[in-house]
Amino acid sequence: MPGEKGSAAARREFDREAAGYDRRARASMPGYSELHRTLVRGIPYVATRSFRVLELGVGTGALSSRILSEFPHARLVGIDLSPRMIARARRRLRRFGRRAELRAGRLEDSWDGEFDVVVSALAIHHLADPGKWRLFRRVHRSLTRGGYFGDGDDHLPEDPVFDIQYARIASGEPTSTGHRRPWRSPQEVWHEHERFDHPCPLSAETAALVRAGFPHVGVPWQFFGQAVVWAFK
Repeated sequence: MPGEKGSAAARREFDREAAGYDRRARASMPGYSELHRTLVRGIPYVATRSFRVLELGVGTGALSSRILSEFPHARLVGIDLSPRMIARARRRLRRFGRRAELRAGRLEDSWDGEFDVVVSALAIHHLADPGKWRLFRRVHRSLTRGGYFGDGDDHLPEDPVFDIQYARIASGEPTSTGHRRPWRSPQEVWHEHERFDHPCPLSAETAALVRAGFPHVGVPWQFFGQAVVWAFK
């Protein structure tokens, strides 16, 4: 779990990025929309069902908006470290009224209660591994029976040789306007926030989820260094 100083530094960085986050995320991650789509596809409830959702790392509300649109009876609590990200998410989710409740705080200690669904997109890798494992255990305890945890995130390749190769491929892909991406170095593509990022290998995450008590863990989508993990209680 990051200390208070580390959390404050990360919060300042994410506050700084909030204004351009959506545009930059779509430009730098070719699989950004598919990652979100796959997280939503894992939700094991029909659209007429009423259920509670917790999103860890709500950001600007992109994933929350998709969930609340596709499941009109769902209610969602969203947590994010950055007040400016939360402010943008509030504007995006205003049309859902009281179905969306947003709180600024750390992923690991800013929520309680029981949920049917817990999701996270591109956020949990900001925790060091021991913090991730503790969070997974807490998510398992917080889920109702049959509940779903979906995590879409950055992961380290099992073989570090692939880390460099993935970054070289990504840095050479043209943008939607046909221009090459202006990265200062290939590694900036995947690991720009070295001070805040602690991605782990995909196998380490799936093993930790099994240890946390999830009997059903799988990887329905993977794109180079990113993957979506589904875990059902």
